[in-house]
Amino acid sequence: MVLVLAAVAAATALGRALGANPTTAGFVFLIAVLGAAVRRGLVAGTIASLAGTVAFNYFFLPPLGTFHIADAENWVALAGFLLASTLTSRLVARERRRAEEAEARRREVEILSAERERFLEERAHLEALRESDALKTSLLRAVSHDLRTPITAIRMGLERLGRGAGKETVGEVARETERLSRRIDNLLAMARLDAGAYAPRPEPSPAADLFRAAREALPHVLAGRDVGVSVAAETPDVFTDPALTVEILTNLLENAVRAAPVGTPLSLAASPSPENRARVRLDVLDRGPGVPREAGGGAGASAGETGRAGLGLQISTALARALGGQVVLLDRPGGGTIARLELPAAPQEEAP
Repeated sequence: MVLVLAAVAAATALGRALGANPTTAGFVFLIAVLGAAVRRGLVAGTIASLAGTVAFNYFFLPPLGTFHIADAENWVALAGFLLASTLTSRLVARERRRAEEAEARRREVEILSAERERFLEERAHLEALRESDALKTSLLRAVSHDLRTPITAIRMGLERLGRGAGKETVGEVARETERLSRRIDNLLAMARLDAGAYAPRPEPSPAADLFRAAREALPHVLAGRDVGVSVAAETPDVFTDPALTVEILTNLLENAVRAAPVGTPLSLAASPSPENRARVRLDVLDRGPGVPREAGGGAGASAGETGRAGLGLQISTALARALGGQVVLLDRPGGGTIARLELPAAPQEEAP
């Protein structure tokens, strides 16, 4: 109230100093009323309107220095000023309140938006943790099975060796030892990738070289097995890390050996993807039982969706993802399974 009365007093002093006529003085008081309403709200505007009406009458409407009004026109002027100042202060106060409410709603929206972003970030983080835990659980289950099996076989083989079982037992021990060593190498490669200690180094790699390296990595597992190799003439080089790709192919090839009956042939085939010429397919084909229907197999199941998903396939899927590719299992026409590794093709150089 002190500030409002001070504003009215200042308007009165300004009008008197300028020798303003009633019309000019009325506008000066109206400005004071508007300022009070804008800064302090409706109550302040109403007080300023009443105080301004009193000052306007006393100092600017004849006879000056009294509250008596001799001319009827001055009554109209005073009433008009009171009405205008009151309505104006109410309108200004209402718009001020609406502006404050709009600002409050804007702040609420900003707070809600920030909370929503934080919620989405926390949800994404929790989802990533959940997926990580699920992957760790799956890998631990596969590790417990795939590492226990060769260790058991090695132990039994050594027991038979102790009883003089012969050359066949030695071969079995060698195969299982090779398999166990490869699993450990797979796990180390996965650990290095997860820790960021190793990054894939892609380079143009012919499919035939990758197939040959995969076969040479399994001398005992493939002993006595017929493995055919077919590379389509138009197949481009694969743009990949050769070491990791050979790891994937050896896992898929070993899985095919375990699934297919003894004596049935295996095949390695390479061709460009018909859906995307910038991709190359590296297939491992067997004549085993095929992809289990009850496990979600069939036309194109990812390795993690099938009953064949041991540690080898789990690792192959993760390595393929790191190389920008994928591993899928499909039913082979005529019986069996196609374990397909799809990777980027090497960029083709244009002839000058």
